[in-house]
Amino acid sequence: MERKVLGKGLEALIPRKKEEKEKSFVSLSVEKIEPSPFQPRQEIDPQELEDLKASIREKGIIQPIIVRKVGEKFEVVAGGRRFQAAKSLGIKELPAIIREVSDKESLVLALVENLQRKNLNPIEEALAFKRLNEEFALTYEEIARLIGKDKTSISNTIRLLKLPQEIQEAVKKNIITFTQARAILGLEKEEEQKALFYKIIKEGFSVREIEEKVRRSLPKKKKRVIDPFVEEIEEKLRKSLGTKVKVLHKKNNQGKIIIQYHNLTDLQRIVEKLS
Repeated sequence: MERKVLGKGLEALIPRKKEEKEKSFVSLSVEKIEPSPFQPRQEIDPQELEDLKASIREKGIIQPIIVRKVGEKFEVVAGGRRFQAAKSLGIKELPAIIREVSDKESLVLALVENLQRKNLNPIEEALAFKRLNEEFALTYEEIARLIGKDKTSISNTIRLLKLPQEIQEAVKKNIITFTQARAILGLEKEEEQKALFYKIIKEGFSVREIEEKVRRSLPKKKKRVIDPFVEEIEEKLRKSLGTKVKVLHKKNNQGKIIIQYHNLTDLQRIVEKLS
């Protein structure tokens, strides 16, 4: 697994020590190796595991797994499928490369390895991204840079976790697609999301059809009726401040003024004009 394909920012996150660069792999007893608690992949296709076992029987372990030392044991960082397949075959020793990595680095390496192999379903990806965000305080932008995706993709994937568990399970099993599930999120209420989900299963709606049904389900926005006097004040404020201004005037003659700014410099400019 070449480092340069692990994500644009991974080299900066997990710098390789000088003494590690020329170090070859070692042979470790399988009894001393444990699976990673940071493995994002929750399920492995039994057929996929059988195919890997058949390959190992024929060719052996070609690529060493990557591990880190934890106490007296070694924990898998990358190569979890090879470890499981070899263990089930009764292989006693495995070629391994020992690396010094933190919990965060271990999760990122496992995540990137699975993403490269397209092993993760969208829900597993979402859980891994959420863990990087909440446990390791990485922003969506930092996660995106590390794994070679854009920030919007990270955000949209994590949003899947807001869906009812039943729909998440359907995404895991590829009963509905990521884009279909994302379209369901246009509805806020859980019962509405479930009702639409059942219709998708029954009638096989496309993403566009789902989006249209969501749009029709949303309450129509009431057209804003602006008092001519208020409208005139809005226009004066817009011209004076050089930005968008909205005056929300209530029947009891109370209200609020919303002034838009684009950045801190713009905010400072507006404050100076109001001073």
